[in-house]
Amino acid sequence: MQRITRKLARFRALPPRDRRTVLSAMALLPLFWIALHLLGLQRLQARLHRQPRPRSSPPDLDEMKRLGALVNSTSRHVLGPANCLTRSLYLWWLLRRKGVYCHLRIGVRLSEGALEAHAWVERAGIPLNDRHDVGALFDAFAEPMSPSRFLSP
Repeated sequence: MQRITRKLARFRALPPRDRRTVLSAMALLPLFWIALHLLGLQRLQARLHRQPRPRSSPPDLDEMKRLGALVNSTSRHVLGPANCLTRSLYLWWLLRRKGVYCHLRIGVRLSEGALEAHAWVERAGIPLNDRHDVGALFDAFAEPMSPSRFLSP
């Protein structure tokens, strides 16, 4: 019970915009996970693709990283799994809705003979929801995963 009380106190201490982000992520991350499994990455990303909305002042790098941290933190408290691909796809979509053009990156590595994959979001080569050196830990595909590659003519 104390654990829930602490979590609620931390949630209440957040600024209102962060509380909205957390609540939105709690509701939408499970839906993104389901859609990802039903549609697959290519079709889901193509459906979510839209031109970024022009804004007078897009969020700065610190704000984008803060959103990434909020989404990562929230993903540990949602129903169902919210793996790195689901989190990153959600953050990619959220930032695009805020007028930020960013890239969904997917990388792989061999670890003790097993292939591991990881996803993160980058803006101008800077990871927004992961360690600064994630690109050195995982060999990312040569080009960022752009939904325009999946749109039919």
